[in-house]
Amino acid sequence: MPDLYSRRSFIAGVLTAGMLSTAAGYLFTRRTPVTLTLVTGVDNTGGRNLLINLWNRFHPDVTIRVVTVNSSTQDQYDQFVNTPADIYNLDVIHIPRFAARDRIAPIEAPDGITLLRPVQRVSQVEEGSAPLWAVPFNTDVGMLYRRITDKAATGPEPTLDSVIAENRQFTGQLATEGSVTDEAFVINVLEQALAQDRTIVDERGVVSTSLGQWQRALAPLAEALRRNRIVTAAGEENTNAAFQTGTLRYMRNWPVWYPKIDREERAKPRTAAIRLGRLPIGILGGQGLAIAKDTEHREEATAVIHFLTGMPAQKLLATYGFAPTAQEAYNDPEVKAAVPHLDIVRSAVEDAHPRPMSAGYADFARVFRQHTYDYLYRRVALTDGFVEGMREALR
Repeated sequence: MPDLYSRRSFIAGVLTAGMLSTAAGYLFTRRTPVTLTLVTGVDNTGGRNLLINLWNRFHPDVTIRVVTVNSSTQDQYDQFVNTPADIYNLDVIHIPRFAARDRIAPIEAPDGITLLRPVQRVSQVEEGSAPLWAVPFNTDVGMLYRRITDKAATGPEPTLDSVIAENRQFTGQLATEGSVTDEAFVINVLEQALAQDRTIVDERGVVSTSLGQWQRALAPLAEALRRNRIVTAAGEENTNAAFQTGTLRYMRNWPVWYPKIDREERAKPRTAAIRLGRLPIGILGGQGLAIAKDTEHREEATAVIHFLTGMPAQKLLATYGFAPTAQEAYNDPEVKAAVPHLDIVRSAVEDAHPRPMSAGYADFARVFRQHTYDYLYRRVALTDGFVEGMREALR
């Protein structure tokens, strides 16, 4: 669909031009130039770099230097704290740990945005309070990709139960090859459990410690894996490869991959369209920009964060595949026209459940990964040690 992609490119260009004036609106008068260090993970879309380049173009006295740390989600904390920074771009699961270790300072959200409720909740200093530990840069939620071979065909939307019941037509991050892919495995297993029982991890990230509840919730996934009905993959890119190489019908992945997958798959003669649908309950992801507690340039860091997370930036990032954090971006007519599936993403984000927002999350994830992997692939029964391990990690 060249018209769709031409429109996306046009909207991205218009937003970029509009942000030049926004960038110029943050004025600083300094005798000595300052370089702020932003420590972050990898971004392959180019959207974040574009925003940073726009800021630096208009602020020669307050520039941003990006330090990219090639870490897995699990070891991000250790990698980041050993890298001097003024601003951290944190995965949402690390915000509580950085706050508990007194490494970040509270910050207000920029004017003119209304954060989606689940997005705000995982970033707040205290529930109901205005200050945040990190201003959300983007949000994220697991989505169900579907290959359409006939646009005229009608039928009900697929469910996670129905797709894992089919014979090798679904792929997701349900394998792991070490620390780099462990977190993706944890998220996917949690989503499969939530498809059976939406209370197994509630809307505040509180995890059930009922052994029977977990046994019932994971039994359908275990059955599908043991009958070899699922094409498992380790990590997001391997999942994309399995979906595209095998010409599968369904895939679980994040919405940020949609522009790349959609563009490539529409060139195939057997693919009429790639559509995004909701999971019953997705796991909330995303990143937030936080001020390092020990920075000597808090005013400048706050201005940078507000620019990178404000409404013009949110709209621009949406055209790169990122899920916006604020209601206003989802309501913008031009952005909705350029990103037709945006309403579906918003619905999924608003119903998503977070992982446990606790400083002990890393320990929880290790316990969860070990016990569920052994159960799903080695037929080791889930026991009281599983729920006790989770409870101890989150205490």
